[in-house]
Amino acid sequence: MSDISNITEKIEIQEEFFLDEKILCVRMEPKFEAKSYVPASITQVSDSISLVGGRKYRFVDNQGDPQSAKLYFMKTTNAGIAALQSALEDGKKDTVKSWRNQIGSIRSIDLLSPDEKVMGFDDEWETGTVEIVLHPLSNENADMIDLFYRVSEIPVGKTQVRQYEDGFTFISAACTYENIENIKRLNFLRAVHPLGQISIAPVRDHPGVEAPTIEPSRQKSSITVGVFDGGSNPSIPLLSGYVNEHNCVSSAAHPELVAHGTGVCGVVLHGNLAGKTKADHLSVPCVSVESFRVLPLQDGSDFELYEAIDAIENTVLARPDIKLYNISFGPKGAIVDDSISRFTYVLDRLTYDVPDDDINPLFSVAVGNDGDLTYPCNRIQAPADMVNGLGVGAYSIARDGRKIRADYSCIGEGREGAKIKPDFLEFGGSLDRPFIIAGTTPNTLSASAGTSFSSPLAVNKIGRLMAKSESITPHIGRTLLIHNAQIDSHLTQEEQGYGFCAEEMDNVLNCEDKKVTILYSGTLAPSQTVRLPVFAPQINNVCGNVTITWTVATIVDPFIGDPDAYTNNCIEDTFFPHEMVFMFSKKGVGNRKLNLLNEKHIAIARDLLNTGYQKADFPVSHPSKKYWDETDLRAIDMKWDTVIRRYVRMRGSSLLNPAITLHAIARNGFGNAKLRYFAAVSIEAPRYIGSLYDAILQNYKNLTPIEIRNVNRIMVDR
Repeated sequence: MSDISNITEKIEIQEEFFLDEKILCVRMEPKFEAKSYVPASITQVSDSISLVGGRKYRFVDNQGDPQSAKLYFMKTTNAGIAALQSALEDGKKDTVKSWRNQIGSIRSIDLLSPDEKVMGFDDEWETGTVEIVLHPLSNENADMIDLFYRVSEIPVGKTQVRQYEDGFTFISAACTYENIENIKRLNFLRAVHPLGQISIAPVRDHPGVEAPTIEPSRQKSSITVGVFDGGSNPSIPLLSGYVNEHNCVSSAAHPELVAHGTGVCGVVLHGNLAGKTKADHLSVPCVSVESFRVLPLQDGSDFELYEAIDAIENTVLARPDIKLYNISFGPKGAIVDDSISRFTYVLDRLTYDVPDDDINPLFSVAVGNDGDLTYPCNRIQAPADMVNGLGVGAYSIARDGRKIRADYSCIGEGREGAKIKPDFLEFGGSLDRPFIIAGTTPNTLSASAGTSFSSPLAVNKIGRLMAKSESITPHIGRTLLIHNAQIDSHLTQEEQGYGFCAEEMDNVLNCEDKKVTILYSGTLAPSQTVRLPVFAPQINNVCGNVTITWTVATIVDPFIGDPDAYTNNCIEDTFFPHEMVFMFSKKGVGNRKLNLLNEKHIAIARDLLNTGYQKADFPVSHPSKKYWDETDLRAIDMKWDTVIRRYVRMRGSSLLNPAITLHAIARNGFGNAKLRYFAAVSIEAPRYIGSLYDAILQNYKNLTPIEIRNVNRIMVDR
């Protein structure tokens, strides 16, 4: 472990880059990633020491192999540094087990090096717009900003500053390489990364094809979708009466951006218009649209879109009636694992921060169109890396009719908390088979291709689900689309996420005789557990295999201070296939798994208990995760992610009143963070005798079939 005196020496030599409050780095040894290893004992040395976040760091070990481990940021003062040095040197705390264990897992305590703060720049970068993230300080935020401008030499007029209640400061700045060299020496600098131009899909005319007509109506849907984009032309027949336009920025509308926004609004209303002509008549849309123009920006160099983000924040807070949004633009450039953009954080925060009795909004976001670049430049783009919403990629149609990932669609993996991104692929078009959208002039169609249109197509489908049943909220719709996405074995998970989005929404809501889906939702506090029964009467009498699939989507509290621990809470799911199969264990001897419906096994169990064995409190789970470490739980089990989708295929005879438990856990320091969950559980038994669906309804009177409503019930006067 580094000598604390070295830190003091560096501070004295470079005092012009420090304030009274200092940021130290506590670097853990590899494999010490679990929340139980958070070095909380250090914060107990002095009242002036507190934990303010974390991230990963990289190093090369003594064998020359690259390694990755956890780093924690500690905020303190000179007095706190002195107290920590004294505690490490005098050894008085070494007799305290928690202190000894945590100190033993620490590799070093030092300062974050200047180069560790600079992320995502290539060797050719000389000038451009960057996003700067500053650590939260207690009482020196004003001094911090003053020192930033003094050291960076960036004019105030070339920056935009946003500070949040949790103390983190975001700065968008137009600067040079020399400015970055100055910035990186600041102790309170957390990260700086480059930003690219605004990324949207281009739109072109579709000559010779007139738009279909739409059925005249004096009514529109009460289900409202918010679209943040470059504006729209609500006067064209395909949008007229169904789209309201709002200007949220002071700049003048731009024709290309209006064309893009008009197309997106049309997709939300009507889906893909390919194959439609003037002779076709469209039905009244299942949703209506509020179009919020947030582009172009007044400041042409605002590539991080701070003005647009401000408008989005203000709009969402002012419109609690809107619970479903589409965003088909963002800053060009792949996400950076060790830093989270303001755009992503704002959307996750807006999703989570609603009253307990309110419905959480859902944001569907296009993942970006740089999928044909080399890795890692082809990774998804912010804010599609948000953990509480949908990041939608695109597929196209090959000449032989197969669905394939569109070569432009950005790929995963996502960030920690949403490692599987995109969530799924939706049709986005190609040059050979474009996405047909509404044109900006009356009675015309346009053509395009891009994730800009796959995202609103997913929104269109969720809107249709909501129109069919008042039981479907946006996040239940999110869960159902992920649950029903179809995996293509020829594609990697990074390319497709959970697969291709289902085409027919009727199939998503309708159960079959041999396949039934049950929906659950609720709220859990940390350490709470809920049991989700897999309703299947007499399933143990079924010959052959039974497949049980479940998808759980959660809304969690995001923590901007630690990209490696961005989700403050999560769900741990456990599947119990047979309620009467238990494990009996005795220390130093071994385990026995017994079926307590079997008379022979009952006798064995009695003997085991008489010889010191203990019966487990819960039935045997599948699979066992007892010996998995934190790395395995994250990589294999998707621990700390907001979405999990799993399946088991077992003999019917091995099942008896199967159930799934959801257990909520929270990271240290976030014991009050509640989460909302939405679950879809499907059971498929092809050889079930009779109708499984009817048997469930007859045996479980507390279950209510989703009521499919007539579309007229959601219509209101224009």
